[in-house]
Order: sequence, then structure tokens, then C-alpha cells
Amino acid sequence: MLLAVVIPGENKQSKISIRGTGFIVSEDGKFITNAHVYNEIPKNELEHLEIKIPTETNDEDLTRYEGYSAELIDMDKENDVALMQIKAEKKVKFEAIDKFADSEQVKEGEKALFIGYPLATELLALGFGITMNSNSCIISAVKRRGADGSLHLFLIDTHTNNGSSGSPVFSEETGEVIGIVGGNISSSIPNTPIKVPANIGICRPIKYVEDIINKNNK
Repeated sequence: MLLAVVIPGENKQSKISIRGTGFIVSEDGKFITNAHVYNEIPKNELEHLEIKIPTETNDEDLTRYEGYSAELIDMDKENDVALMQIKAEKKVKFEAIDKFADSEQVKEGEKALFIGYPLATELLALGFGITMNSNSCIISAVKRRGADGSLHLFLIDTHTNNGSSGSPVFSEETGEVIGIVGGNISSSIPNTPIKVPANIGICRPIKYVEDIINKNNK
């Protein structure tokens, strides 16, 4: 699923800006994305926030997306996780991702996969439509907190573009979610708006997602 700002325009032409990715964690429509994805939406545009969920693919391999409004439930700014709720006009049973790994066991060299909507606004403008992408990678580094040795974040050996934020990261071996894409590392070319991507993506361990879900289920 993706988070988009859809601003109505003249002649029923809406301006669509895709801000990030998310994944549903409960049948009633609770979902996870990054805190920074939500915080970077201007307050005057929040009323136009729309959650788009792929529903079916036709014979021409075109995917239809259903749109919903949403509201924020809770946010963990320090660990860049937000828990949100889809607001459906009628009762809908959503397909949820609920197989979470013990992210403390993530190891360097482990194969992983993440699914999201990188550069989705740009691809939409180029005529590709809404485009979901899958990326294969490995865990290239594990970073732990100095205070207690707990897993703080891990790095993957591929660049994560704008729009990938909030993508679930799966263990290729077990299919369980081990983390959530949170950012990238790149360097700017002086005097230009161009950035040189490094093959390093930043991911938060899934334990932070479990923490915010459990906190709000009490």
C-alpha cells in the first residue's frame, strides 16, 4: 500500500504526490509507515491524504487501487515509526502482514527483500502509472546501541529511493518481516540538485513496530 496526497483540481484532474509506502498489520486496517513520511506532509495537505491499496489485476496486467482516508494513532519519532488507521465507510476486512521475526537475530550477510513504491510520483509523471517494485538485497551491517547492545538499525546493500520509506523488509529465508525501510545515504554534487546514491539503505528493526502495536493494544 502507498500513502498519497491527492489534491482536487479543475476538470476533475487531481494532483497526486506519492509520499511513501506502508503495510497493513491488522484486519481492521491498522498500518505502519515511517514517522517522517507522515511528518513531511504539510498540515494543510493532511485532509487530502489518501491510502491506496492494490485490489485486483485485470487480464491486461493492470492493477486497480482502492483509496481510503486515514488517521494517525501513534508515533515513535525516535525510532521513526508511525501507526495509522484506515478509515473505511463500510466494514472491510483487510489482508494483513502479521508474521514478524525476532529482529535481534538479524545477521550480516542474510538475504532480504523489500517491497514498496520508490520514485512513484516521478514514474507516474512519466506515464508508468502507480508502480510497485521489489528489491533483493543482503543485510550489509548491523548497528547496535552502545548502552545495552540491542539492535538499533541495520543497513542493506542497495539504495532506497524516495517513496521506499515505510516498505516492509522480509527475510528471504523465512518470509517474515525483519524491518522497515527508513532512509538512504547519498552525497550531493556541488552546485547541482543531483545526488549520487550510495548502495546503502537504512532500515529499522521490526521490534519497534511490534512495540508501538503492543502499546496501542493495551
